Amino acid sequence: MMQHFLKEVKILAVISTFASMQFGHAQIIENYEATPLAMSLIKGGTTDLSTLTVVSNPVKSGTNTSNKVCKLFRDKDGIPEEGFLATKNIDFATQKYLHIKVYKNRLTAVKLKLEGGTNGTFTSNSTNTQTKINQWEDYVFDCSSLSGTSAKFTVIPDYKDPVGLSFDTNIYIDDIVLNDNAAPITYTTELFQNSYQLYKNIRQSNGVYLDALAINGAGEKPAAIVANGIGLMALCISDAMYTKTGDAINWEPTADQVIATLQAFVDFKANGIANDAGMFPRYFRWDSGNQDGDWSGEFSTVDNAIFAMGLHMCTNYFANNATIVANANSLLATMDFTKAIYPTKMAMILDQSGTVGSAFTSPFNEYMLVAWMAKNAPTSNVGYAKSQTFWNTYFANPDTALITRPTYFGYTTLSDGDFISSFIPQFCYYFVHYFKSDSKYMSYFSNWLNADKLFATKEGATNTYEWGLGAGEIPGGGYSADKIYDNPNKIVSPHIIAGFIPINSSSKTDLVSLFNNGNAAAVYGLPSNTAKKVLWRYKRNDTAARTPYIQAIDYSTMLFGLASLPENLGSNWFSNYNWPLTVSNLETKDWNKKEPKITVYPNPFAQSITITFQNFQETTATISDVSGKQVFSLVLKQNAQNINLPSDLQSGVYFLQIKNEKPIKIIKK
Repeated sequence: MMQHFLKEVKILAVISTFASMQFGHAQIIENYEATPLAMSLIKGGTTDLSTLTVVSNPVKSGTNTSNKVCKLFRDKDGIPEEGFLATKNIDFATQKYLHIKVYKNRLTAVKLKLEGGTNGTFTSNSTNTQTKINQWEDYVFDCSSLSGTSAKFTVIPDYKDPVGLSFDTNIYIDDIVLNDNAAPITYTTELFQNSYQLYKNIRQSNGVYLDALAINGAGEKPAAIVANGIGLMALCISDAMYTKTGDAINWEPTADQVIATLQAFVDFKANGIANDAGMFPRYFRWDSGNQDGDWSGEFSTVDNAIFAMGLHMCTNYFANNATIVANANSLLATMDFTKAIYPTKMAMILDQSGTVGSAFTSPFNEYMLVAWMAKNAPTSNVGYAKSQTFWNTYFANPDTALITRPTYFGYTTLSDGDFISSFIPQFCYYFVHYFKSDSKYMSYFSNWLNADKLFATKEGATNTYEWGLGAGEIPGGGYSADKIYDNPNKIVSPHIIAGFIPINSSSKTDLVSLFNNGNAAAVYGLPSNTAKKVLWRYKRNDTAARTPYIQAIDYSTMLFGLASLPENLGSNWFSNYNWPLTVSNLETKDWNKKEPKITVYPNPFAQSITITFQNFQETTATISDVSGKQVFSLVLKQNAQNINLPSDLQSGVYFLQIKNEKPIKIIKK
């Protein structure tokens, strides 16, 4: 075998401006976008003509849509260990998994070698084997045995002994990152990141979100109150993902952006844009809040409920940010959803006075969100009692409620008449804490999933991944909310497939199948960067038809479903932050006042808990279940008090509410 040697090759490589920084959960070692980095090519003797350069990404698709990558021109007469060596200090104190993306045209091993530093020499194959050719794939190296630093790293992207090449070939390498994620990055990772980017694309300079993303040259739509509720939730998701991954390219800390959005609506409210029930128009000008031409300025109760839920998520997620909590609660404090509750129906629209409803609807549908907001109104609200009665009659128990239960081939669902679109139970799942916490509702949720998939099959879908009865722009123009027995355009809604991720193990692979390496009918490029792809609606019987818009509200279940994946935020993330729905008047609160520090233990508990305070004053405490029903109350008279709870208290989640304080989640074993 020919003598091996190192030949230093100077190349322009990319490191982002963050590359040399260690984030809370990630180190970007190399991503080939900006700063030069010297590498040494590992190759054979003089007959080996292999080279190493930085080039434009030849295939912006799948898991890698970046601009620049490293290209290894691999001579067929090269050596098995062909690759490169780079000098860079890598700290393995907290992050343990090194990722490398590779694109190549044959199935071979990817190897890593670390040298120098306190770790000494470390060699490893990737934990995942190659499954694709001519596609980007992320390879993961388990470095959990390391705790110190390494000074050099070697990447061997195409190891095979003997080499076995009859022709020269190109291999591409990109995104060398150290983080806490043991799982390889997949297309769904990119789809998740791009879905957040979609919401960034409709965010305006003052933090207000437009109703939809215009694509294919369509004109912009106005701002929409419902889009701003989703936008606020998207900001919470981004901040959580940035905190988890330290990835400052695809995610970002967002507290300042939340503050900007809230301030815009505080200003709109001060200028008289909201009605007397604290609700904002359905559509409006993003810069002033005023009516935008002929677009409807009606006060939609469900659109405002979703906006309010975005506000609540911000107060829960950013609970330690005084400005966010104060501004969000100043908006929530005047929103009164009990005004939409009538004895047997709910008002879809309220007038300017906030007292007269119109366009009434009966349960069950997405107006569960309005009823949920009304149910959680302060007890002092004059509409509190009627809202409790309405909730208990129509929503507390889906098995006995006075609603319709249509059945499709054995799958019983809930409705206000005929079958309803699948986005409705998904909204209830992600926004209404009670829905996800109730086993009866979750049984119906499973039925909706199975009925949706079965309907697609019976309506002629040739592929099992082509399903999803959702709402949104119709390819070719128009708008529809598709449902069982009413999908004449044979539309596939990928965001519905994603929305069922928490209960459907095949949703993730179905999304990958729809993507089809970037060439399928469901794939749309974002106008800001067409290499960043998302999945949206298409017709099975006319795959060439395209939509001019992607609606923010309808697309939201794509973002939410992907966020629920265990490798992202997990299925409990929404239930952790969409509850509780409490509002205190914080507009005049003194945030410099020293607040009592409260500790509750043990948590989870078996029968008793101990509550301790700093800065104690005698106060009252109540414990409620997830439906809001009070199960226990007492007066706290000392700064450390043990409480024996009722022996018949069932296992589950409860909320401890101490007067004038934020509720504390406690769990009975």
